[in-house]
Amino acid sequence: MKISFKNSIAIAQKEFADNIFSPVFLVLLITFTLIVFSSSYLNGLEAGQFAKGSTLLMSGFSGVVNLLGWFSPLIGIALGFDAIVKEQKSGSLNVLLTHPVFRDNIIIGKMLGAMVTLALVLGTSTIVSISSLLLLLGDTISGIELGRLILFIGMTFLYSLIFLGIGIIISIIVKDASDSLVYNVVIWLGLCAVFGAIAVSIAILLTGQSINLGSTSFGLALNLGNISPLYHYTEATVGQGFVGWGGLGSESAAIRGILDTRFTLSQWFGEFWMNLTALIVTPIILLVIAFIAFLRKDIST
Repeated sequence: MKISFKNSIAIAQKEFADNIFSPVFLVLLITFTLIVFSSSYLNGLEAGQFAKGSTLLMSGFSGVVNLLGWFSPLIGIALGFDAIVKEQKSGSLNVLLTHPVFRDNIIIGKMLGAMVTLALVLGTSTIVSISSLLLLLGDTISGIELGRLILFIGMTFLYSLIFLGIGIIISIIVKDASDSLVYNVVIWLGLCAVFGAIAVSIAILLTGQSINLGSTSFGLALNLGNISPLYHYTEATVGQGFVGWGGLGSESAAIRGILDTRFTLSQWFGEFWMNLTALIVTPIILLVIAFIAFLRKDIST
């Protein structure tokens, strides 16, 4: 195995160009940006209803977090679900391997191209959102708030990267892009939309108890919620874990996530370091699994 980063970068550039000029991707980018824009606008209209000590980011932007928690994984899925299977079906993988390009070059290039595209989408959407909020309220953003916003974008990127990793893994395993898309959507629904209801049902079945405050089933359902990346994302960003429809969200923490500028970053990290660790470690593990799976894959057609 030989890694040539020059070849990997060339493949990443091609992947990035293919993504940004794809009509489907452009529609997805515009739609996602408009959704975030409209949400930030509505939250901005309600900004005056928040406590006096709340900052712009807390009062006008924190409401966008749940929306991003639902929809940002779809960007990762869109970029990853056919990353490999499409190339295999078209035979381009075999053509690539007839050149001085190795398997590790291909998978690293694919990952880098998708990651840069993902960062571009999330950055653009968030910048449009916060800019609209500033114009709406006639306010300015402080250096502290700007720093928190950058960290927030970074955590949203890590959260979406989890689903990109899942998408690439499934794209490596399956033989048809439509199957890959279906599996990815099912996983997204399971981990984000209905995971809470699933956790509650499992807790009731295992304990034989109804969900009541302080009961064993209640505690088990809360613990199961930690499996969902959505829980760790919302906990770290707004200080209240959310696991989708029908779930038991955690109580609001004293520190309302990374957007709460009343507290220092060290205080935030001390409270949410486990959530941040989960957001960092999970995509790394998934991308490593994708890398190994591709090296071991039979790509002959």
